[in-house]
Amino acid sequence: MPASRNIPARGFVALAIMVALLNSTASSPLYAVYRELWSLDTFTISAVFATYAGGTLLALLVLGRLSDRLPDRRIVICGALLLVIAGSLVFGTASDLEHLFLGRFLAGAGTGGVAGTASAALLELDPKLDARRSATLATSVFTLACALGPVITSACLALDLDPLRLPFLIVAGLSLVALVGLVTVPFPARRSAGSPAIAATAADGSAPPPRIAGFAIAAAAVFIAWAVGSCFAALGPSFVRDLLGARSVATAGLIVTVFQFVGGISQMGFGSVASPKALVIGSAIVAAAMALCALAIELAAPALFVAGTVLVGIGYGAAFVGAAGVVNRVAPPDRRATYVSAFYVTAYLSNSLPVLLLGRLSDMIGLANAFVALTGFAVVAVLVLLPAAHAVLKPFARRPAV
Repeated sequence: MPASRNIPARGFVALAIMVALLNSTASSPLYAVYRELWSLDTFTISAVFATYAGGTLLALLVLGRLSDRLPDRRIVICGALLLVIAGSLVFGTASDLEHLFLGRFLAGAGTGGVAGTASAALLELDPKLDARRSATLATSVFTLACALGPVITSACLALDLDPLRLPFLIVAGLSLVALVGLVTVPFPARRSAGSPAIAATAADGSAPPPRIAGFAIAAAAVFIAWAVGSCFAALGPSFVRDLLGARSVATAGLIVTVFQFVGGISQMGFGSVASPKALVIGSAIVAAAMALCALAIELAAPALFVAGTVLVGIGYGAAFVGAAGVVNRVAPPDRRATYVSAFYVTAYLSNSLPVLLLGRLSDMIGLANAFVALTGFAVVAVLVLLPAAHAVLKPFARRPAV
């Protein structure tokens, strides 16, 4: 198939990523609603959020390697979209806590099936097998969809448009469109392991960083970025309402949108930057911005907190796209989905464990002190990561961009 004819296929693969991630964050503004409606504590809300990550991890561990062995990655992606539809409908019609947990688990399993497999498919569908460009497309769609989810739900809350159900009906409908599109559009055959996807040597003849060491740096960077990002996604509205005094649930929910939207724009902006450089710059910004947010809470300064959130989003986006680009470059072509899935396993571990810990800490020592602890983790982790990244990725950073 001519490369130009891959455009519809790439579009529906990107749509699959988008709907899975819409389903990921559409629920974020509703956690505060369910907390008040059913008298739930912070840990329970955090557990509902983290259940999504549990489903994602299970799917990533099983389906990433499976998709590398199948002749057509659509088999996994379409099956995962059915799980996204099921999860959105269960969550959107939940009448008790158990159905919230089930809906989030199914949604997570759907996202896990889409994430690694669709990201690998986007690279294989790219006419030039451009690792950095494909990583930018995948992570930008990923994060912008995460931003759009809270926008849809916050709008439904503000306009009283059945906010507990309508956002998830929208997700289910778009998932069905992606599913039908993937089944009907022409899809090229998988390229062989011998394709020149990721060269074994750089243009100057030097070897890229060892695969394991390069992957470890990328995984560490995404762990830090997602640990911070998941806490903003799950508890961002609580930060704004409980620590800064915002009264409107819809307004508080928009802090998640601010973070995710800025993160998406950052990924597109840093898509033209060498992946190792984006990883390092983004990680440093995350640490500095978290310190700024902690100061804003101490001073009870909402404007300063919003500014810090914007900077966290910039750092998150840069670190995410940089780390994803590094993984795309070090992954062997015949194990690409396995590497990308392992990358997202790390990401979703950091999407669940820190949120659970922060929820427990907030119930024990207060949300403000728990946020300070999160800030301390981010700062110390980045200080450890930066010299290691410089040592491992320095030869890779000299390589011309592809």
